[in-house]
Amino acid sequence: MAESVKSTPEHAIISAPAFTIGFAFKVIFMTAEKHDKIFSMTSHLPHLIAYNLVKSAQDFEKKQGYELIKYSAGGLRDFSRIAASNEIMWRDIFFNNKRNVSKGIDLFVKNLNEFKKDINSKNDKSILGKLTQTKKVRSKIIKLKQDIDKPDFGRN
Repeated sequence: MAESVKSTPEHAIISAPAFTIGFAFKVIFMTAEKHDKIFSMTSHLPHLIAYNLVKSAQDFEKKQGYELIKYSAGGLRDFSRIAASNEIMWRDIFFNNKRNVSKGIDLFVKNLNEFKKDINSKNDKSILGKLTQTKKVRSKIIKLKQDIDKPDFGRN
């Protein structure tokens, strides 16, 4: 992909791939706008959801008076790992990409409400369709070698 930001000096674009040779990753050029759109969904929204899920667990624990955290299974544990990320960095990312993150939140809330509707109406066909379809993403991630002992992240 040979897209570049007009304000990036040509020498920086040319030297970027050479700089990364020892790091074993692939350089892909894209506009800042495309980067912000893509990463708002693949990174920024998942982090925001993790922070919110852990906060929701804390609120639930406080309201119910349960020691909820000591019962955290794999799901909450995995989300808490993401939510332990640097809060200053993530605040800055959320603020600097607020338009795309906000759009991602809107889409997430829409889909969450559809799941809620399916659960409340016990719509077996609809919810199984969603669960089956979304499960395919895991297979794609593994096929792309993005979750193995030595992740590839598109280098090959």
